[in-house]
Amino acid sequence: MTESVNPKGTKHHYNNGLAEGSWKGMKKYLEQEMLCEALRGRVRYDLTWYPKFGGLSATFTVLLDGAAVKKFGTAYAGSRLKEQGFPLSYVDDVQRIPFSARDEFTDDEFSDALKAYRNQEIGASLASENPIVRMLAIVDRRVGKRRLESLREAAEGQPEWLRRFCLARLQAEGVSPCADFRKEKRE
Repeated sequence: MTESVNPKGTKHHYNNGLAEGSWKGMKKYLEQEMLCEALRGRVRYDLTWYPKFGGLSATFTVLLDGAAVKKFGTAYAGSRLKEQGFPLSYVDDVQRIPFSARDEFTDDEFSDALKAYRNQEIGASLASENPIVRMLAIVDRRVGKRRLESLREAAEGQPEWLRRFCLARLQAEGVSPCADFRKEKRE
């Protein structure tokens, strides 16, 4: 169990919770300290906290140009996966579905990915099997144009939501995406 501080500043204990501190600190870290200059003000991270569920339920939302691109929350992921035909009896069953077989993730998985991203080299984050870690790395200020150019081919194979961040970063840095990637986005 990790002790975390919820957005109101009160402490609670829950599994992983807000990775390594308060949400205010994480938001500042992600949006100001680590976000590349070209995407500042365009990429935002929000947290919706559900205190009626004992403070154990949250949804992280990643926005691009004011529009929600991806949400990470246990209840949200459970309902989306049920819609996609996955057999879930309880929302907590989400984590029983192999990570590679789904495109919806929990708030704990977001928190774990954030912790992994913060504690490893940027190259390891870019090459991570975890698409959440890759998302955090793609918009990272430590990724320069040369590395972006080498990654543009790999952008085609990313999940749709992650491709949106890849394309935004490539365009913001003046790196043109490969032809197949541009064509796929128009269709």
